[in-house]
Amino acid sequence: VGLGKTIEAALVISQRWWERERRILLIVPASLRKQWAAELHEKFSLPSVILDAKRIKDIKKEGRPNPLGRDDAIIIMSYEYAARLSDTLRQIAWNLVVFDEAHKLRNVYKAAENSRASVLRKALAGRQKLLLTATPLQNNLMELFGLVSVIDETYFGSEQAFRSEFGG
Repeated sequence: VGLGKTIEAALVISQRWWERERRILLIVPASLRKQWAAELHEKFSLPSVILDAKRIKDIKKEGRPNPLGRDDAIIIMSYEYAARLSDTLRQIAWNLVVFDEAHKLRNVYKAAENSRASVLRKALAGRQKLLLTATPLQNNLMELFGLVSVIDETYFGSEQAFRSEFGG
């Protein structure tokens, strides 16, 4: 807390926004969605929309287009909702995906195929990502392997190759 992760991430997001690379997705714990929207608006003058099932339903009722895949606002959603929409997210050419509290993904390498972490890793493969966390890795190199595999599954090779190289 207080290390400036949000500010640093918002600087990266701002740069992308002004470069007109505006398909930006923030995946955050549900409790932090409003905080992110407020920070982006108040400190960086960036538009955002928080999406959840109720909000999508309201947007459809109002006859407005679904904001997913558009480039007029930064999309903010919870880990849970993002995992539920994984098939839809996979089809969008995101310019940047930010995971706040990314340590929630650290065990992806040993998670079930249908786990939230695995589903999100597959759905957002090939997209540029920014992972934010202040949670230490508990002296377990395999957690580092898991986080890096969210960014690039091939970077360290297989789990076995990583373990033989670094001890795991």
